[in-house]
Amino acid sequence: MAIGAVVVALSVMRALAPMTAYPGDIWRQSDTATIARNFAANGMNIFFPQINWGGAGPGYVETEFPLMPWLTAVTYLVVGEHVALGRLISLAFMLVAAAAFWGLVRRLLPATAARWALAAFFLSPAFMRWGTAFMPEATVLAFYLLALLGFCRWLQEDRPALLGWAAAATSAAALVKPTSLHVGLVVGLWVVFAARERLRRPSLYVAGVAALVAPALWLRHAAGLYATYGNTFGVISGGDSKWGSLSLWLSPGFYLGNLRTETIFIYGLVGLPFAVLGAVWLWRRRSGAPSSSFLALSLLGAGAVALAVYYFAAGRYTSTDLGIQYHVYSLPYAAIATGSGIAAALSQARIAVTRTRVIAVGVAVAVLLGAQAVNVLAQSLRDRAGVFGACAIALDAVSTPTDLALVSTTSSTVEDGVTNNYQEPVVFFLADRTGWSLPADRHTPEEVARLRDAGARFLVVGEPQLVPLGGPLAAWLADNARLERSIARDGCAVWDLAAPPSSAQE
Repeated sequence: MAIGAVVVALSVMRALAPMTAYPGDIWRQSDTATIARNFAANGMNIFFPQINWGGAGPGYVETEFPLMPWLTAVTYLVVGEHVALGRLISLAFMLVAAAAFWGLVRRLLPATAARWALAAFFLSPAFMRWGTAFMPEATVLAFYLLALLGFCRWLQEDRPALLGWAAAATSAAALVKPTSLHVGLVVGLWVVFAARERLRRPSLYVAGVAALVAPALWLRHAAGLYATYGNTFGVISGGDSKWGSLSLWLSPGFYLGNLRTETIFIYGLVGLPFAVLGAVWLWRRRSGAPSSSFLALSLLGAGAVALAVYYFAAGRYTSTDLGIQYHVYSLPYAAIATGSGIAAALSQARIAVTRTRVIAVGVAVAVLLGAQAVNVLAQSLRDRAGVFGACAIALDAVSTPTDLALVSTTSSTVEDGVTNNYQEPVVFFLADRTGWSLPADRHTPEEVARLRDAGARFLVVGEPQLVPLGGPLAAWLADNARLERSIARDGCAVWDLAAPPSSAQE
């Protein structure tokens, strides 16, 4: 409990820090925070989430069910917009996840191992990183763990209501993030490993189908938003692809990328050897169903298989820095294995050394286990908005809230032959403006002129290589727009596309 209290206190500190402090998650947090802001400003219809890069339209977007930003908007209506509120809501969901995890491990592990598993859960960099991120990762993890807890209790107690609980939590998790649907494979394999005779029960399949109804209805509705308004996070309809490919799976980088993410951001480096030891320890303690150790080992096996399938399926992102958040589902399995390994190691240590030394070793293990989480916290306290912040300040200074902006981005419409979500939300969020993202492969006079005719008033460029001096777009801007802010002087270039060109442009 002491470890949990310290981690929660530090997490609150992180929630109050600038949202743009931790560079890896700036873009996703900006989109989620924008949706929350738009709910509060434009009506609380949860079925019509809005982003700011939808051009001259309303910005309705195909996304996951926006529960977390909608709840944040509710708090905005009460106390006003404060980004920290959304991050604290994530922390609340992460604490629900921790409570569900504790309910799970105390049913599966001996007391000491369960306590260390909970400590590993709190001390993982994943808790610090996504437990206060303005993102739905903590929300989905809460429902994901509630599903595992409900299913565990059904395996142990065999009550129909518990199967209904697991199905409802699975449905909620899939609504919040469809990637969580792999939990269906987890519980399916768990039954195969631990209670195969229950595969004959129709209720199991009825619960599984029922869990899919709400997510399917939402995805159908969200696809309609994309078809009508053209905006998407690449959930199901297009605009982006998360799927892996044979060439990717044959690449060493795929495996090294996934291993790096798991080792650093889930296990915190030190946890990995303990997790290996924990898996061996559980294997040696197995005595067949329905013992708790056998159930724990079965869950780890089911989780390992399901996560491998998931990471291969979503391989375009899971192996890169753009998809580190995809690994949040590994946290409970990693914590179970790590906690078991620490308990096993300390149990052996008690045979050789005094109790005082064992306690000292335990404290040292906790410190080492949490070191990477502290590193995440340390990187989260200083604003790193960089060029995004400079562009937002420049755009805000020269425009009004009703002016539409064209914001340049270094992402392209297609990357490695795959359709890509190139839209950059950070400048739009920080400046509270709307408009279009201009992808790196469409920085042409024709495209800028087309979007100017569609209503774009300002062009915002933070990276000079996107509009090189002497290039076609630079020449067109010199003849057709006025430079209001420059990269050399202001850190970001802003052109007024509706104003006559100035006599001299930087």
